[in-house]
Amino acid sequence: MANKGGRTTVKRQLAPVFWDINRKQGRFILRTHPGTHSKKYSYSLGVLLRDILKVTKNMHEAKKIVDAGKVKVDNVIRYNIHFAIGLMDTIELISSQKIYRLVPKNSLLLDPIEINDNEKILKLLKIKTKNIIKGNKIQYGFHDGKTILSEAIYSVGDTCLVKVPELEIIDTLKLQSDCLAILTRGDNAGSIGKIQEIKEGTFSLPKRVIMSVDSRLLEIPIDMIMVVSDPNNNNPKIKVNE
Repeated sequence: MANKGGRTTVKRQLAPVFWDINRKQGRFILRTHPGTHSKKYSYSLGVLLRDILKVTKNMHEAKKIVDAGKVKVDNVIRYNIHFAIGLMDTIELISSQKIYRLVPKNSLLLDPIEINDNEKILKLLKIKTKNIIKGNKIQYGFHDGKTILSEAIYSVGDTCLVKVPELEIIDTLKLQSDCLAILTRGDNAGSIGKIQEIKEGTFSLPKRVIMSVDSRLLEIPIDMIMVVSDPNNNNPKIKVNE
């Protein structure tokens, strides 16, 4: 009989390259379920607790913590150890009162940094899609799979500072010259620089930006950056590095 429940594990050697795990310790590791972030750019909640944050010694302990409702993701209790955790997600460990945000850091795609309690309700969301739906309303789709309806006019590539879990937009950071952006992928992941110029896409090239990063000028596709401040601010709106 076929397995209708789907696979719960993946071979360690086939896990995403950025996963900071021991590839030779056992054959399988917990699979990330689809839903929010792409499996290529996310950790499963169980792997994050055991292998990255190291708050449990094994997956059995991780499952007990999650089943008991002691872990919040973006201020919502999650009960699935396969739940995908990705860019800018906040993870709150209720028992220890520790709160982390996953950010790109030191060329790593995702790395947890500890944040204060007053920041756990704030999240940066990059607009990935924009569609007009019935009633002339605009539906915006964010990088973590969330969507909202709004009458405000934003552009794909802009970043919204939102309050979670309500998805209330507090501020909008437009993709424009002189604003700060963080590189989310690639060899320079985690670096923050100022956007000097925006280049429109062509048939063979995507839309991209010229950024100054550590006294260097880099040409980066907009898909690999996230705006973290407006031109009038030299610091990110929320903590995205240490």
